[in-house]
Amino acid sequence: MTEIVRDEDIRSGQPRLDGTRITVLDLKRRVIDAGDDPHVVAGEYEIGLADLFGALAYYYDNRECFAEREREAAVARREGEAATGELLRDTDGQDATEQAKYPCGYSQT
Repeated sequence: MTEIVRDEDIRSGQPRLDGTRITVLDLKRRVIDAGDDPHVVAGEYEIGLADLFGALAYYYDNRECFAEREREAAVARREGEAATGELLRDTDGQDATEQAKYPCGYSQT
C-alpha cells in the first residue's frame, strides 16, 4: 500500500498518496461525498483499491483535522468572494461611465 505523505510544495501540503498528486481529499470527495463507486474512482486515478481505501482510512483516522482545514478554507473562500465583490462594485461605476461614452464598446479614434 502507498504511504500517505505531505509536502508543502505539492498540492499546498495536503496529505496525498506518495508518488502522486492525488490527495486524500480528492478521494474522499469522490467516494464519500459524491458517492462514486470506489472501483471506478481507483480506475480513473490509476491506483489500487488498497491505496484508495488506505487514503479513506487515513481520512477517518484524522477526520477532525480535515474538518478544521475545510472550515478554514471555507472562511478564506468567503473572505475572497467578499473582497472580489467589493472590487467589482468599485469598478462598476467606472465601467458604467465608459459604457455611457462608448455604448457599443468601441472608442471613437
